[in-house]
Amino acid sequence: MTKLPTMTAWEIVNRVYAMLGVQPTHAAYEDIITPLAPEMYGAIEGLLTVDSHIPVSGILVANEPSVDAIRLAIEMGRNCIISRQHPYYLYGSGWSKGLEKRLEIAKDPVVQAKRKLIEDNRLVIIRLASLWDTARPKWFSSALARTLGWQPEPVDPDDDWSVVYCDIPGTTLTELAQNASSTLQAHALRITGDPKLPVSRVGVIHGFAFPTLVLSHALKDPDVDALVVGSTPEVDYCTTYVRDAIAQGRQIGMVQVGYEKSDYPGAVEVAEWLKPAFPGIPVDVQPQTKELVWLG
Repeated sequence: MTKLPTMTAWEIVNRVYAMLGVQPTHAAYEDIITPLAPEMYGAIEGLLTVDSHIPVSGILVANEPSVDAIRLAIEMGRNCIISRQHPYYLYGSGWSKGLEKRLEIAKDPVVQAKRKLIEDNRLVIIRLASLWDTARPKWFSSALARTLGWQPEPVDPDDDWSVVYCDIPGTTLTELAQNASSTLQAHALRITGDPKLPVSRVGVIHGFAFPTLVLSHALKDPDVDALVVGSTPEVDYCTTYVRDAIAQGRQIGMVQVGYEKSDYPGAVEVAEWLKPAFPGIPVDVQPQTKELVWLG
């Protein structure tokens, strides 16, 4: 039997950094990306494991390193998870309120059980969120657009916003939402604007469309008549901004397809991007998770 090549967690993360053209010392959310975190709860991004010398037997790309994703990785023999989200529910230092609050969540029984599951199975978690978006700001939005059957316009190298623009066959806001629902298997969409609004040019923004400047940037294109986003705040910020634009006469609509649904196409493309870089090391993507149950 041919022995598959192996790499350590440290070698994996450094190769990914090199492929993205960044260095491990770049700042992320006011923290420093540390490949070897002295305390797993102290690191926001990068290699979230105490032992960076663990040999990697396989990689599972999962936007959320949930307990289900961890159990799947164990079952498949993939001891490395590359994710967008943090295993211990942390975001950035501005949202996680500093190291003291991060250490406080370590006492939570859900977190403790999850950490035990990770450590008992010697799993490697590599979180690449800000890193992906800094190096490839339109990666996930472009993947979402392609999955919806649209071709994103060529990227302006000076435009580091996450929005991509697509000219699409004429449709209505409702028909656009129905197509997105069917294609993404998303059944909890939210629409802002006239359901009968004619749509032929779309701005696509994956994930959390925030702050308002993201939408403001998208609407600088006067021909954009619809936005397709993952999710966005309902009050005070982005949804109110779109409603106000409509009230002022802008012919615009917005469809929220769901944060997780909007990011999944990006995870699929990340997995395909990784495969040639790690020949002989299995790379898979977690199947789409079941959607939250909503009452109609």
